[in-house]
Amino acid sequence: MISRKGGKALSPNQTRPLPRVLVNSLPKSGTHLLLQMILGIPGMIITPEWIIEDKDLDLINSGSVGPGHLVHSAERAQLLKQKDIKVIFISRDLRDVAVSLVHFVMLNKWGNHPWTPYLKNLKTHDERLLAMINGVHLTKEEQAEFQITHIPNIRQISKDKLEWQHQPGICTVTFEELVYDEDSQNQSIMRILDYLWEDLKDLHLTKFELLQKIKQNIVPENSGTFRKGRIGDWKHEFTETHKEAFKKVAGELLIQLGYEKDNNW
Repeated sequence: MISRKGGKALSPNQTRPLPRVLVNSLPKSGTHLLLQMILGIPGMIITPEWIIEDKDLDLINSGSVGPGHLVHSAERAQLLKQKDIKVIFISRDLRDVAVSLVHFVMLNKWGNHPWTPYLKNLKTHDERLLAMINGVHLTKEEQAEFQITHIPNIRQISKDKLEWQHQPGICTVTFEELVYDEDSQNQSIMRILDYLWEDLKDLHLTKFELLQKIKQNIVPENSGTFRKGRIGDWKHEFTETHKEAFKKVAGELLIQLGYEKDNNW
């Protein structure tokens, strides 16, 4: 779980125009890592609740950051612009998203994930991963037993959110860029700072000083959803069956996102 404390709080007589920030993401793509980075900016705090609906955007005040998994629409993008909310969108290799989702749902840390009973009923991890890739439409009997109608496939989980990558005026990063190595991480953080800079100038810190404060606030183990945080973990969990299923469901998305050149992987 992310601490509600960010950087050092501002004193009452300081009226720095800190930004309103939405950290929007694909599930299991590094939401909490990116939140820790934004909370490393002095004075930034997290919203009391996740941003689930448009009305929740009112929770994002100056100097606060709200996490969400909002799907893209032109109307929503316009609303965010009207509210002067800066959007940072993070995505990840969808194969790693699928793997991480299975582990997250099975762990069910907060005891209320709607997909957990169905996945636990499957006999093997391979079956669960295949279900996460292909999605599931439950029979009426299964719906009565597990209290859900379906589980969306990995394309359905991702496609509408990935449209944010084509939205002008927002900042996009990938999980891989943030964890690949120090140079890649530094470049990504600087891109975020450039995006937020007009609202950070009155902190009277250089971008390099802010970079250091942000990096000091990164402690992956403090995230309630942290498991491994690795790139390419799917290679250890995908069988040929998983690969073929994924190519059919979302192979072209991997190509569009630049993770593969074709379906020969």
